[in-house]
Amino acid sequence: MKLRFWSSIQRLVTVALLAMGCSALIYAQSTTDGAIGGTVYDSTGAVVANAKITVHNNGTNAEQTITSDASGYYRVTGLQSGSYTVSISSGGLAPYKAEQVIVSVGSVTDVSPRLGVGGTSETVEVTAEVPQINTTSPEFAPTLNQTAISNLPINGGRWSSFAMLTPGVVSNSSGFGLLSFRGISTLLNNNTVDGADNNQAFFSEERGRTRAGYSTPKAAIEEFQVNTSNYSSEYGRAAGGVINTVTKSGTNSIHGEAYFYDRDNVWGAINPFTKLNVSNGSGGFTPVPYKPTDWRKISGFGVGGPAIKDKLFWNLTFDWYDRNFPGTAIPSNPTVFFGQATPSAATLSTIATRLGVSTAQAQSLYTNEFNGLVSMLGPTPRSGEQYIIFPKVA
Repeated sequence: MKLRFWSSIQRLVTVALLAMGCSALIYAQSTTDGAIGGTVYDSTGAVVANAKITVHNNGTNAEQTITSDASGYYRVTGLQSGSYTVSISSGGLAPYKAEQVIVSVGSVTDVSPRLGVGGTSETVEVTAEVPQINTTSPEFAPTLNQTAISNLPINGGRWSSFAMLTPGVVSNSSGFGLLSFRGISTLLNNNTVDGADNNQAFFSEERGRTRAGYSTPKAAIEEFQVNTSNYSSEYGRAAGGVINTVTKSGTNSIHGEAYFYDRDNVWGAINPFTKLNVSNGSGGFTPVPYKPTDWRKISGFGVGGPAIKDKLFWNLTFDWYDRNFPGTAIPSNPTVFFGQATPSAATLSTIATRLGVSTAQAQSLYTNEFNGLVSMLGPTPRSGEQYIIFPKVA
């Protein structure tokens, strides 16, 4: 009985591990990859069954070949984000070739050609990138690609802020980079990187907050998809939006970049409406123009290439982030606060009685404590620095 019990436990554990592995594989394939699909027609508009479709990755030379079904439909899944060449052929029809077909994360790129009648030497070449219109799923999920991430200005290096380019996405007022989708709470979103969870358990938001501006460097991001509505159930755990991100992988050619960003308000003008209230020594205060210190410095590099040509690729990103942004302590009601510089006789009498000291000593104690509070006003040190090493092999 004991041996049979442990044998049953081992079988259950094995089945559970297999189920977890399969579910992880399905999740990764559906959320971190893209696909190419469509229907093959002839020149009359009739569907072409058993057409041969070859999809070739222009960066890694990876290739997949399938055939269309009886209705002329095909779909090639599990494709990394990038540029592909699609070749389609069928006996008696002219071959079709589409170059620079762009595959994006979590979406299906439609390629539905019409094959003309002709010899094997006739080829149609499509080299222009056509803007994608989603006709394959009900979800609202625009993709921000490498061109946008590399060239658009961003404050603080937090790449997910580009999600605000999507209709219905706004930033909340806390200044921490939290996003609201369709007016829903900022705590009900989901953020993933390469299919892995990228959420803070405590704050229920994307990792990286005030002092640590981000957890993944911008230079490591290939592209990300902003799912705002109608997304499928494989994303999960979100009533708001889902930011689905994939990072860069290497190709057969070595490529890289180096960068340095410096944002320093020392170079900016003083805001005349930003003022600190300074004690005038007689129970009042004087508003004085104030220019708080705030600077960010971000630098690093990213480089990738082949480990084994056509088979194994690597990418490495190093990022340094340093920020100095002191907090500023101010009284909520400066009139009341500074008005307490000179205590009344009744106040001094109460202090002297409770502390068992003379009125002169009470006055001295009060003045010292008040001056201590005043010394706490103004800038207070606050800074953050982080180093990120982000390797990837695929």
